[in-house]
Amino acid sequence: MVTNIGSGTVVILGDACVDMVVKSGRDSKGNEFKLRPELTCGGSAANTAMILSQLGVSVAFVGAVGRDAFGNIVAGSLSAAGVDISKLIQLDDAYTTVVIAVVYLDGTHTMKGWPLDGAADLMLESSHGDISVFDNPIWLHSTGLSIVKGPTRETVLSAMNYARNQGVPVSFDLNMHGSLGHIDGMLKKQYEHNLRKAIELSDCVFGSASDEIALLYPHENMSQAVRGLAGMTRTAISRRGELAAICASGSELIESKPFQVDTVDTIGAGDAFNAGFIAAQLEDLSIEKSLQWGHATAGLSIKTVGSAGKFDRIDVLRFIEQQPKLV
Repeated sequence: MVTNIGSGTVVILGDACVDMVVKSGRDSKGNEFKLRPELTCGGSAANTAMILSQLGVSVAFVGAVGRDAFGNIVAGSLSAAGVDISKLIQLDDAYTTVVIAVVYLDGTHTMKGWPLDGAADLMLESSHGDISVFDNPIWLHSTGLSIVKGPTRETVLSAMNYARNQGVPVSFDLNMHGSLGHIDGMLKKQYEHNLRKAIELSDCVFGSASDEIALLYPHENMSQAVRGLAGMTRTAISRRGELAAICASGSELIESKPFQVDTVDTIGAGDAFNAGFIAAQLEDLSIEKSLQWGHATAGLSIKTVGSAGKFDRIDVLRFIEQQPKLV
């Protein structure tokens, strides 16, 4: 189990974008309709950073966006959430990624990003990603979307290696779904190689069951796949939506049921889960309690449109207290 090592800053290094969210459904006559699009800050790493900050954790975001209107939305949203953006770089020669997300009445969604190649978040140079500039980093988190290609790939892996050598806990979200590392549902060999390097440098790895963990550790039994991901040295967590999450940590294998909520928008639910789990670990809570925090933040997140709902630590504690006791 990874425990709190004192007050300091959680460093989130990775992807940030703008989500253009369009709610879509059908009226009483069966006609499809779409509501006015909403622009929100997105990206797996940025989502996790904002929610962690809302939970009262000191957070710094390290990443790159374009020097454009969308990059300004990212910077403004992170700053408004209380995230330190002193290491958020705005590039003149690259565009901020825009993800168009259509959200249906049941909360499910489809997503498509632009530009397909050459986006700013994948152009973060190692000199910009030096986390040694932070006085007391207490945790480093990054994502699989950030190691698809260089130079951000090398920047992330270097930062993870530095943190590891400094005894700073490292977490990593596989976040492989829909990335440039896929070809027809299969992982590119180089991308898989880099994912495994990131896993080896991590103390805690998050991923969804069927479209991420199963690609790296194919097994009919998901519990065994998660054990494969965890090995003997790390905590591995398989998020499974409405099904119980599976966590392997050392000799422990834990199943943790999610909380039941009315789903509005599932975008960023996994990122919210990550933030809740990390925040709980920083408070020295058990793995079981940390999984509950993950489910609570994910549950609160999917109750509203956008990837980072407006809630804080008190809301999370109240939400957990109001739920039926887990069996």
